[in-house]
Amino acid sequence: MTLRTLAITFAGLAILCSPARAAEPSRAYGALFDEVWKVVDERFYDPGFHGRNWTAIGARYRARLGEAQDDAGFARLANGMLDELDVSHLYLTPPAASGARGVGIGALTERIGKDEVVVGVVPLSDAQRQGLRVGDRIANPEGLRGGLGQPTTLQVVGCDGARRTLVIRHESAAWPLRHPGFEWRRITVRPGVKLGYIRADRFDDGAAALADQAMADLADTQGLVIDVRSNTGGNMSGLRLVSYFSGESRPAVALLGRSYLAPLGRPATAADLARLPPVRGAYTTEAVVGAIKAGQGAAVFHSEDLGAKRYKGSVVVVTSTETASAGEGFAIMMRELAGAKLIGRPTAGYLLSSDVIPLTGGWRLTLPVDGVWAPDGRDYADKPVQPDVHLTRTAADVCRANDPDLAKAVELVTTP
Repeated sequence: MTLRTLAITFAGLAILCSPARAAEPSRAYGALFDEVWKVVDERFYDPGFHGRNWTAIGARYRARLGEAQDDAGFARLANGMLDELDVSHLYLTPPAASGARGVGIGALTERIGKDEVVVGVVPLSDAQRQGLRVGDRIANPEGLRGGLGQPTTLQVVGCDGARRTLVIRHESAAWPLRHPGFEWRRITVRPGVKLGYIRADRFDDGAAALADQAMADLADTQGLVIDVRSNTGGNMSGLRLVSYFSGESRPAVALLGRSYLAPLGRPATAADLARLPPVRGAYTTEAVVGAIKAGQGAAVFHSEDLGAKRYKGSVVVVTSTETASAGEGFAIMMRELAGAKLIGRPTAGYLLSSDVIPLTGGWRLTLPVDGVWAPDGRDYADKPVQPDVHLTRTAADVCRANDPDLAKAVELVTTP
C-alpha cells in the first residue's frame, strides 16, 4: 500500500565492506551502490529481510560492479539485487536526465489473458496521432518502453483482426495521473430504484473530502458499485469511504515499521496490535506518517462511526489485476468491515507502504518502510486479494465496449 511519499536525505553513509582484492567498480558507481545497500539495510521494514541474507546479497552484487558501464547498466545491476528480496515497492530509479529509465507511448495497456491490450489512448499523444486504438493488441509488448523521444515500431492487431505496423514516439504521459481520480454518478434504472457508481483511481490527499461529497450525493440510492479496477494506490484516505459502510468504529488495518518490529523480535500478534492506540481520521500522507511516528513505528487505523450517514443500500466493489497498493487495502477493508462482495479479478498483490528516498546524483530509491497487517495479526503484504465472484474479461470485450464486471455488479446490487 503506497501510503506515503516522504523525502529523506541521507548523508555520511558508511561504505559496505568488501574484500580488499575486489576489483574497483566502474566509474563512480561504487559509492552509489553502497548508498543503496545501506539505506535498505537500515530502513527496510522487515528486520529479517524476508529470510534473505542481505549482507551476502550485497557482497555478491558488489563483486559484479564492473558490469555497470553506464546508468542503465547500474540500474539493471542494482535492481537485480533489490529483486532478491522479492517484495513490491522496492526499486531504484535513475535520474530522469540520464535517459536510462524508459518511458511509455502515451497509451494505457492491460494484460488480458495472454495479450497486452490497449484500454486507453492519451489525448495529444503521438500514439493518438499515429492511429493506436482502444482494443488493439500489441504483438511486441517489449516495444512499449524506451528512450524519451525515440521512435518505436509496434505490431498491433486491431479489433477487426487486421495487422498494422505503427511507428510511435516514446512520450512521458503517465504523470500526473488522470484527474479527477475520484468521480461518481447516479442512475435511475426504474421508478423508485436508483443506483450509484463511484470510480476511485487514487486514494490520495483530498480523497476523503471527495468521498463525503460522493456519499452525500448518492445517499438515497438503493445500490452502489465502487470501481477500483484502475486504482494504483495512495494513502489511508480510502478508509473514510469504508466508514460509510462499516457501522461503528472498528480497527481496520495496521502499519508496522522497522522501529517497531525490530525490538519486538517476532511476528506481531493480535494482542500486540490491540495494545496500540486507535488512530482515526488520518486521511493525509502527513497524518499517516505522524501517526506511525507517534506509535514508535506502528499504528492501527480505525474506521469512523458516521451514525445516520451510514449507507443503507447494498454495495459491491469491482477489482482487477490493475488494482494495486492502497486500492487493494480498500478492497480488503470493504470486505472485512462492510461485508461487501468483491467481483472481477484478483488484485496486483502489491501491498506495502513505501517512501521515495532521494540519493546522490538524482537517483531515487522506492523502499517499503511499513508492512500491512490485519488487526488480528494476519500479514497482508503483497498477497493478491481474491474476488468473491471471479469474472473474465477478453480483448473482444474491450473492442465491443462490453463490461461484464459492471453488468454483474448491477445484477448483484439490484437482486433482493
